[in-house]
Amino acid sequence: MRILRRTLLVFIFLGLLSPLLRGQETGEWVSAGINFNLPKKFSFKVVNSERFINTGLGLVKFLFQFEGGYKISKHFDVALIYRTAWRIENDGAFHYRDKLMAEFSADQSLGRFGFTNRLRYQRRTRSYGSDEWSHIPLQHIRDKVTVDYDIKKSKFTPAVFCEVFFPLYPFKTRTIDEIRLGADVKYKFNKHNAVKGGVMMQNGVVGLPISTVWFRMGYTYYLKL
Repeated sequence: MRILRRTLLVFIFLGLLSPLLRGQETGEWVSAGINFNLPKKFSFKVVNSERFINTGLGLVKFLFQFEGGYKISKHFDVALIYRTAWRIENDGAFHYRDKLMAEFSADQSLGRFGFTNRLRYQRRTRSYGSDEWSHIPLQHIRDKVTVDYDIKKSKFTPAVFCEVFFPLYPFKTRTIDEIRLGADVKYKFNKHNAVKGGVMMQNGVVGLPISTVWFRMGYTYYLKL
């Protein structure tokens, strides 16, 4: 009965979102990863991800991401990330992109609520472009705030988040490049296996148009070494 009630709540949530999704471009964002918990507070993560657009394009991006992390203390973490990706560009073909990222995150609990603030610096380059400006690396500061809720005696963990992209490149024309809003539910089968699903909207607040709505699903395997 509990699973049935929670499934019903998910459908109600999606029903409330449906007016926002009408007429918007939608897509699927799927991923699978392995999280290695290393000795002495170190960790390493490998993720493969694909993104599909529901406008006849199908697969528009696939990537591999490698992340090395270190837990400074109970509430503070740092990480270095490298992402290599192939994406459909304006010529209709896949071209190579990559990202280098460094991040700092802090978390704190208040009752059953958990709060996380992640600051990430990223530098993105791409191999395709119609002019010289296309090949200039783009740099951003990304600030992501996540609030999750620990349901008593449950393997489900719901969460909501907001992420803002602040441009650092010299030819920027606005203060904020992108805003992401989303909601996820994580289900941990056991100490080694977990899945997460949810929805994310890009540019969905402060009067900005929603450019894409992503339905996300991912699997993570946790391994302690």
